[in-house]
Amino acid sequence: MIRKPISRAAAAVSPNPVNTLAAPLPAIPDDVSLVTLENGLVLIIREDHSAPVVSAQAWCHTGSISEGKWLGAGLSHVLEHMLFKGTTTRPGSRIDQEVQQAGGYMNAYTSFDRTVYHINVPNTGATVAIDILCDIMQNASLPPTELDKELDVIRREMDMCQDDPARLAGRRLFEAAYTKSPYRFTVIGYPQIFNTLKPDDILAYYRERYVPNNMFFVVTGDVKAGEVTTQIREAFAKSHAKPLAPMVLPREPRQTGPRDIIEHGPIQLAHYHFAWHIPDVRHPDMPALDILASLLGSGRSSRLFREVREKKGLVTSADAWTYRTRAVRHERHNRRRKICRIARCIAG
Repeated sequence: MIRKPISRAAAAVSPNPVNTLAAPLPAIPDDVSLVTLENGLVLIIREDHSAPVVSAQAWCHTGSISEGKWLGAGLSHVLEHMLFKGTTTRPGSRIDQEVQQAGGYMNAYTSFDRTVYHINVPNTGATVAIDILCDIMQNASLPPTELDKELDVIRREMDMCQDDPARLAGRRLFEAAYTKSPYRFTVIGYPQIFNTLKPDDILAYYRERYVPNNMFFVVTGDVKAGEVTTQIREAFAKSHAKPLAPMVLPREPRQTGPRDIIEHGPIQLAHYHFAWHIPDVRHPDMPALDILASLLGSGRSSRLFREVREKKGLVTSADAWTYRTRAVRHERHNRRRKICRIARCIAG
């Protein structure tokens, strides 16, 4: 069973900023270099010579809510699977080999509003890692054979999501929280839309969204900021800024009453979500809400873990978190009759 009541924002958020007397934090920390190249590409670099390691990340401001006419297809997630599979300058096998020889690890993830590629390496492999990221963000070739394989992999992922009650619970949560916003759609996409994609559609989306003025790089660790800036500037010397179609998200109507979704299934371990709307990430209350979520449900010493799991024995696990523009607090338990007792514990 999945149950997700979403209450009004006033029930969860104070209208007043917290600790207004605190000294303001600097917009950019003193040890961070922020550079914007001529083509709009932003570089965020932090030197940290405490250990001989480097983490390099390439972020693209595109995710499942950015897919326009293909909303619900999971285009952003397809590209996440494909960019390390080869470019016009190196095949995927060479990318794997170079990262392994550098002693590194690479991975990627997709969310609603971003797709991120990252490589962690010893400091001796920093140049290679940055070069690969610069390459895949500009020159991905989307090899047809690899694309067919990865599309099948994603179809299996979709099937697995249907069999995973935790993932289903998370999906239902966003479907309950949003009624108009594209955040209500799953990041991976829906089979009926996904299966209509053609290679040209995927390539067109890549060329449209993966432009310098829609990306930023983050590099931290045992590097020199000037050298990193020079390397990335040279790698993107031939890439120019391009106009991006404006993306206007529909305004989410104010919620005037609780929303509930209850879903039954042949599972022994039920999942329960209890959530509130909170302000967007720019609101001054957000730091306090992040701390509140940590106190409530982060780790074995958190309030929910100690009270609801350890003392009352109502759940197998309990946690709390804030999502950038919405706060979510949720419980997992194995007895449906305890749901009301759990809700009372959360409410205080």
